Amino acid sequence: MSTMKAAVIHDFGGADQLSVEEVARPEAGAGEVLIKVAASGLNPIDFKTRDGMGVNRRWENIQFPLILGWDVSGTVIESRAPAFKEGDEVFGMPRFPEVAGGYAEYITAPANEITQKPSNISHVEAAAVPLVALTAWQAIFETAGLESGQRILVHAAAGGVGHVAVQLAKWKGAYVAGTCSAKNADFVKSLGADETIDYTAKKFEDELSDMDVVFHTISAEQRPQSYATLKPGGYLAGITGPISPEELDTHDVKATFVLVRPNGEQMSQIAGLLADGALKVNIDATYSLDQIADAHKHVEGGHTRGKVVIDLEG
Repeated sequence: MSTMKAAVIHDFGGADQLSVEEVARPEAGAGEVLIKVAASGLNPIDFKTRDGMGVNRRWENIQFPLILGWDVSGTVIESRAPAFKEGDEVFGMPRFPEVAGGYAEYITAPANEITQKPSNISHVEAAAVPLVALTAWQAIFETAGLESGQRILVHAAAGGVGHVAVQLAKWKGAYVAGTCSAKNADFVKSLGADETIDYTAKKFEDELSDMDVVFHTISAEQRPQSYATLKPGGYLAGITGPISPEELDTHDVKATFVLVRPNGEQMSQIAGLLADGALKVNIDATYSLDQIADAHKHVEGGHTRGKVVIDLEG
């Protein structure tokens, strides 16, 4: 039996649950590829799931030890799908919200959930992209239908999802306002934001009105304030909790909770933007696989500018 190094947990809990161990290497099934992982991206859903309060609540069966992680970039070493061949450099977010096993030297992925990595970006940069870019794409384009000339508010605009959403919205031709701290204002404006609101000093609902779309990535308790910034018939796309019909009774707006899903076709479009330089990802820090607990603590701190990535080749 072939083995590999992987970061696993044997129970839900804090970052100290993470340990690097030798485990069995996965085998690709029909329509899948086996990828040698070069880098794995971290997201808040990772530590929430590690805590037992994330997507694990959707799983019917949980078998420990468990390998977390979804965002990966690496090289195909075996393909059982016609779309890819050995040696292809690929990236994606396979299987989400089911277990994918991204914190490991090898991972299998359905071929329709990944795409070719652009040659102009590194594996570390590529691994930082999938979940945040797919989340933003599916929320603001697919769900809210953002169009050129419209106005959008992006919350937590310096964060992983937010800093990508700002760029995608500008690429679409929208007017972009973003909430962030004062220290991140220049960074967010460098991404293309037309205005920033320092959420530590001002109430964003007092500063903004007539928005067509709000991308709500902050606490669900603040959705009423976000609704207040929308024009009648505007759209809130939220990623921090279910939205009941009753919640909208006093607001003349639409709202949907968005749970990101893998999509190889959308990943290909995102890859094109990365190749063209229309989209860039900011790497806040990189860690080795052995430093996985420290990487989790970094993301859990809540003030990441862009993304944190595990570099398995560094």
